[in-house]
Amino acid sequence: MARERWLVDGYDLTDGLVRDVEYRAGLTGTPAVIGANATVPNKTGELWRPKHHGPGKFTLALWLAPTKGGWQDVEAAWEDLLRVVARPHRLLTFERHTAAGQIRRCEGEVLSALTPAPLGQSGMRISLEVNVPAGYWASADTSTQATAPGAPVPQDLVLTEFADATAPMEQLAYLLSGPITAPTVTDTTDATGGDSYTYTGQIGVGQTLTVDAATWQLTGTGGLVPDPGRLTNTGPAFLRLAPGRPGKPPSVRLTGTNTGPTTRLAVTGRCAYLT
Repeated sequence: MARERWLVDGYDLTDGLVRDVEYRAGLTGTPAVIGANATVPNKTGELWRPKHHGPGKFTLALWLAPTKGGWQDVEAAWEDLLRVVARPHRLLTFERHTAAGQIRRCEGEVLSALTPAPLGQSGMRISLEVNVPAGYWASADTSTQATAPGAPVPQDLVLTEFADATAPMEQLAYLLSGPITAPTVTDTTDATGGDSYTYTGQIGVGQTLTVDAATWQLTGTGGLVPDPGRLTNTGPAFLRLAPGRPGKPPSVRLTGTNTGPTTRLAVTGRCAYLT
């Protein structure tokens, strides 16, 4: 088991000697759910509507301790910390190295006033309250998985590389290799079915279509010029992929017609996390 570390824009907050996280309260809260059900006149109960998560928040409780230089080391460490986190003109990159060896990142901002509590001559405590506008954390590494080329449709892809995710993944890229006509990609993680998108056009032999949910862009290769007007989606994004359940990774399904020996689906991106 590795020692947990926290970095801000590459600056290590947890060297274990002069700076470290004091306690874990406030580190593992999840974003609140946003949205409301609808009421219908003369109808019992409510009409359920899908929800989404709001911004995330967490609190880092740190301590600063002196070394051989005494209190002046604490003051120097405090000013270094200010140089790193007191930057309201942009978002900061927070990086957490978990005890399990994972690396998770998010972009956040320190909004509250910083009021350190001195501990006599033995150091000080500081709480950093961090707001995460995007809501989610993401894995540091990018993963790619693909179906076997030419497999009969429907082609089902179990995304074991994304099994760790605890939040919906809204920023994945889907690479469709032709030939295929009117391809549809569906989130099959839940038994009831999930969101999907369909491109009502043809991807020829030697051509590819990339549906990038992060940038809301379609790009083609092999002479394919995608028409954004041909893409329809059922959810709020091109495809918001639900996280898997315990022991069951997320999965997607490719369907379409006029397929061939090079037809396949590849999914690229990062795991998303609530904390």
